[in-house]
Amino acid sequence: MKISCLLVGLIFFLVACDTKKAEVKSVTLTSDTAWIDTVRFNDNLTPEQSKQVYYKRNFEEDYKQIEDTARVALRFFWYRSFHPYTVVRIENRPENYMADSSGKQAVYTEWFAVYKINIQRLNHDCPARKGDKCSGKVRPYLWQQNVNLLLVNKTPAIIAALDSIKFWNMKEVYASPAHTDGSNWTLQVYYHGKYHEVSTDMQSHPIKQICLRMLKLSGYKLKSREIY
Repeated sequence: MKISCLLVGLIFFLVACDTKKAEVKSVTLTSDTAWIDTVRFNDNLTPEQSKQVYYKRNFEEDYKQIEDTARVALRFFWYRSFHPYTVVRIENRPENYMADSSGKQAVYTEWFAVYKINIQRLNHDCPARKGDKCSGKVRPYLWQQNVNLLLVNKTPAIIAALDSIKFWNMKEVYASPAHTDGSNWTLQVYYHGKYHEVSTDMQSHPIKQICLRMLKLSGYKLKSREIY
C-alpha cells in the first residue's frame, strides 16, 4: 500500500514538473505596420504613408525593400477619375537549380504579367452616407486579378524599352500645368539592385507607352475610352 502511494505521489510530482516547464510567458508583439489598420480613406497622410497603406492592404511588395539583385520588377499604378484603380506588374522569379552532376548551378527564370482591378464598391472603408461614422477594422481589400505566364528564361522586350526612353534619367514627377479630372500614371521599376519611379498626369509622356505595353502583356482588355 505504501509503495502504491509513493508511486502515485511520484507520478503527480513528475506531471507537475512537466506542467511547470511547459509554462510560457505571453509576449505581445507590435508590428511596425500596425498603424495601417487604423487608417481611413480621408486621413491626412504623406505620399510615402499612402503607399505603405496600399501595399499592405493589397498584398503588394515594396520594391524599395527588395534585396535579391537577380529580381526584375515593373509596376504600373493607374489612377483614373472615372474607372477603378488598377495595378499592373511585369516580374521575374529567378530560381537556382543543379544543372548537372558536377554541381554547376544555372538560373531558371520565370516571367509573368499580372493586372489587378480594385473592386471599389466593396472596398469602402467608411460609410458612403454623409455624417455616418467609421467603425471597426478596415476589411481586406478585394480585387479582380489576372495572371499571364510569359516565356521562361526570356527577358521581355519591354525591359530594353526602358533604356530607349531614358527612363533612369527621368525626374520623378511630370505634372500638367493645370489639373483637371483625368488620370495619373506611375511606373516603378526595380532592376538588379537599382530602383526608380516616374509619375505623370500629362496627356502625353514616354512612360505611358511602356504602361500600355504592360497592360497588353497582362491580358487587360483595354478600351479606348479608358485612356485619358
